[in-house]
Amino acid sequence: MIEVLLETSEGIIFEKTATKNRCRVSVKNKDGGYCHMTYRFNKGVTPIFSQYISWENLNCCGGWNYDESYLLTAVQEGKKLCAGIVFGNENDLNQYIEELSDNYLYFCRPPMHNGPHSFYYIDLVRDGAIEDFIDKNEIFRIYDELGITNFNKDLLSQLLKVPIYYFINGETFDYINAGRPEEIIITGLMLSYPLESTAWLLERHKLPASKY
Repeated sequence: MIEVLLETSEGIIFEKTATKNRCRVSVKNKDGGYCHMTYRFNKGVTPIFSQYISWENLNCCGGWNYDESYLLTAVQEGKKLCAGIVFGNENDLNQYIEELSDNYLYFCRPPMHNGPHSFYYIDLVRDGAIEDFIDKNEIFRIYDELGITNFNKDLLSQLLKVPIYYFINGETFDYINAGRPEEIIITGLMLSYPLESTAWLLERHKLPASKY
């Protein structure tokens, strides 16, 4: 039986199917059937209950077409903890910053220039640590039920207490280039992706837990 988790305005569909012990979520073109990505994880896991976690947020990971305007307001509307947004010119970026409330923090990475094209980046976050918004015990429960053990729980606990701003400015680690399992988990949480999708990355790449 196929369960449709999400159907987007850009013609992308998230389909969930289950076997005896495992689930599969396929991200496909609705019309052509081309599969962009497949996530596999244990069956029977009770999803985490949080307004900040959704497949709709994973839709904005950049692996396929998505409505980029979603990111402009997702943090402000309580859908995401962090949104990485790209503007095609500096004026649009500056106008966006001027209209932001003081309730949100942001960090601008250096612009990238590619021939006649320029790209201006801003990461917008809610003010606080991940554990201020998502139940830490629920995070550990989900990963336990998913059978993911290749991460250092003590280190992850410490990172969950760090203000999210220190992830986007690179003071703690560069979330865009997260390498350690604990960093990958934190990145998934701050970008508000389903824990099942991050668990599949950890399972597939078989990364060892950090020792510190």
